[in-house]
Amino acid sequence: MEIIPVLDLMGKVVVHGVKGERRHYKPVKSILTKSADPLELGRALKDETGCKSLYIADLDAIQGQGDNLPVIRQLASNMDIDLWVDAGISGPEPIPSLIEAGARGIILGSETLKDLSQLKLICKSEFCKTLIFSLDMMGGRIISHALELKGKSPRQAMDLLVQFGIKRFILLSLDAVGTAKGPDLPLLSCAMEPFKNKFFIAGGGVKNPAHLKALHGAGMDAVLVATALHKGWITRQDLVPFEKKG
Repeated sequence: MEIIPVLDLMGKVVVHGVKGERRHYKPVKSILTKSADPLELGRALKDETGCKSLYIADLDAIQGQGDNLPVIRQLASNMDIDLWVDAGISGPEPIPSLIEAGARGIILGSETLKDLSQLKLICKSEFCKTLIFSLDMMGGRIISHALELKGKSPRQAMDLLVQFGIKRFILLSLDAVGTAKGPDLPLLSCAMEPFKNKFFIAGGGVKNPAHLKALHGAGMDAVLVATALHKGWITRQDLVPFEKKG
């Protein structure tokens, strides 16, 4: 199981995300480094976890208040790592700029998807291979402008989304982000169970090695982690059992 640290960017610094309440986000305080500078913190997270990918949430772009493309370029230029970037896209137009900046995985979140016709355009384009679809949830239900997804359970959404040929999915419980309350395993397992050939990433609420073990046991391919790393609740040693051998 792959561990993917998260950098939430707002105003060119890394902030601490809690429950998806972005207006209250403040610069992150981490035991890994005293700085909230994205490059310094990105390097610290890589050193601590040995990760091969970083998840970048450009919260300014997601909220329609500018973007952090210069920061993404700096990370891509100075770190030997794959960047998965959520910049609040709702269609294919912004993708070339994100790839030019250094993104290797393009996150399309249900939260910012306006309608399924835009998803169809992406999936029929050359960018489909870079796509990672995020099922953004509050209270176990999908949040989206797309009427076909809005309010659905993750299982119901998956039944629809697999028809587009998407291979990678994030199951993101926004109301659990930063809370350390643990993943909703029944909800995640129900969404995953019929789709054995897909790549699933869990996000939201992971606090300790026991949570990682439970997600691994449930068949999760990867997990997004932020708060637990900054607090020292999960350390490099805790990740050793999940590393691929050979």
